[in-house]
Amino acid sequence: MTDRGVVYCAMGYTVYLEAALTSALILRRLEPKIPITLISNHPSLKYLALSEYKITPRFVEPTEWMEHNSFSSRHIKTSLPIFSPYNETLFLDADILPLKPISHLWEYLDSGDMCMAADRLSTLGTCNHVSQAEKSYTLEFIPENITHFNSGVILWRNNIQTRLLFELWHQEWLKFQQQDQLALIRAINRTQFPIKILPCTYNISPIDAVSRVQNQSVKLLSQTHNMCQLQAASMLSQENDIYLLHCWGGILVSGKFQQIAQKFYPDIIEQLVTTQLFAS
Repeated sequence: MTDRGVVYCAMGYTVYLEAALTSALILRRLEPKIPITLISNHPSLKYLALSEYKITPRFVEPTEWMEHNSFSSRHIKTSLPIFSPYNETLFLDADILPLKPISHLWEYLDSGDMCMAADRLSTLGTCNHVSQAEKSYTLEFIPENITHFNSGVILWRNNIQTRLLFELWHQEWLKFQQQDQLALIRAINRTQFPIKILPCTYNISPIDAVSRVQNQSVKLLSQTHNMCQLQAASMLSQENDIYLLHCWGGILVSGKFQQIAQKFYPDIIEQLVTTQLFAS
């Protein structure tokens, strides 16, 4: 098993594969030597010239996952140790935009075997983007002030304890088969597994990143993709500490992820289009 590397997962729609590929190529520029694996069930994965970029494809066979709704990718996400070839894995959601080198991130494993940032809605009680039925179920036996982690960036060491946590996470996810973060809260509660909390700059939302760069509050989430493009140069400067921008909130599905990425890395997006790694 390789010592350490990065894993992306892009299941289902082409837009997820395009986003993951974009993120991976940006990361490759920032981290020329780090191993990267791209997990997908998309037929195109078999034909992409990923070896030129030292990216390893991992095709998911139909027998390896359960496809029946828009949350089916969580079947893979909650089973990542089965698919990761690394002893120490950094998982990045497809809608993560790397802004700075991240090799030093592995140093956080000196303090714990799994590391994540808290969600911007940092407690179970404030979590409002999930099924109310699942939230009510979770609150039956977990207090509302428990930490709500964002699973878009996960760093972990492969051992018995982390494999057990993933197994329980998968079991909990199967109960509702929707978003995965409440299932993660329940799995952590069942195992009492200590999670090392990463700084928010390793998994920061567009609205919080813009606020951080401007040093003032930004409240209009619907406008943040435009603000991100306007603030691209500032976010890439050495004066801030933003490493991984998490472009959630419908940015990926709407096509705005590529627009934001193009503002930050226009040559990489042009390369993707001209080499026909995906259509413009």
